[in-house]
Amino acid sequence: MYKQLYSVYLTSNFDSIIAPLYINSTSTSPLVRLAVAHELRIAAQTELLKHHTTIDPSTIYTEAEEAFKDIAAKLGEDQWFFEQASPGLFDAAVFAYTQLLLDNGLGAGWQDKRLQQAVRMHDNLVQHRDRVAHLYYKA
Repeated sequence: MYKQLYSVYLTSNFDSIIAPLYINSTSTSPLVRLAVAHELRIAAQTELLKHHTTIDPSTIYTEAEEAFKDIAAKLGEDQWFFEQASPGLFDAAVFAYTQLLLDNGLGAGWQDKRLQQAVRMHDNLVQHRDRVAHLYYKA
């Protein structure tokens, strides 16, 4: 989770995703918007520093790539995780992450695309996301 926290709140994605969705709707005042943006970024930094002594983007993205690699390996050639006949809770959790990264609407707002690229390296995760989206959202 902290990998996405970093990518959304502490990179250029903040301006392209968070500002339009959350900051701009809080007020028309530039000072209020600036204060809210500052508070959100500080909260993200504080949360990240609970897990690491420093915030190192290289380490964060390397860990994200490893996590997606491990998840892709766990899925393997199966349609659903743990060889289930239908999607389960873990499928929903993986979909929650991959959908945010790969959705054409929100995904277009990603300026820093390293997490998207980490998912796209694994065709089975992309196909899993597509299956869940089609099954439950007819996307």
